[in-house]
Amino acid sequence: MPTTRTGPHPVAVGAVLLLAAMIAAALWNSDASGTGARNVGSTEAAPAPIAAPPGATCAPTVTNPGGRNNYDDDAPLDVPLGRGLVITGIVRDTACRPLPGVPVQVWLQTALGSERENRTTVLTGPDGRYRVDTDPAVAQFGEPNVHVAHDVSGPWRAVFQRHVVDSEDTLAVVDLTLVPSS
Repeated sequence: MPTTRTGPHPVAVGAVLLLAAMIAAALWNSDASGTGARNVGSTEAAPAPIAAPPGATCAPTVTNPGGRNNYDDDAPLDVPLGRGLVITGIVRDTACRPLPGVPVQVWLQTALGSERENRTTVLTGPDGRYRVDTDPAVAQFGEPNVHVAHDVSGPWRAVFQRHVVDSEDTLAVVDLTLVPSS
């Protein structure tokens, strides 16, 4: 008569231990701010924009992993998102010229709303700057983060950014350099 096993199979135990070791190694070696993200937060005032010298070029902004996560192409225009954190930046072309009137969408998780609910689209001003006042970001899946994107059909190619902030930050600066869509 075959014996009845009363504990877990040794192969199953080995597989679980190997999986746990692989996850631990991945976490140990990963960036604290996730794939493609950088910390853009601060508790200090935004730096004054620096004018580019004539003939300068600005490197195009590249979409980073996770930047498109929870994007909604129908985000409302100029919706107030609260107070406590300012998300700002300058939108330029590759010749470092500011781009006025460009739609920029911002979304983030706050204590009062999820990334799917807490979003707005704003237009850049004459100096290419945008600004969104919002409640502070809170951790979602490990770290507070902000998303900034441009994805409106027109002369500029879409770009999606996801960057982290600290929960006590009052400022997040995300500049975008757009390239022509054609």
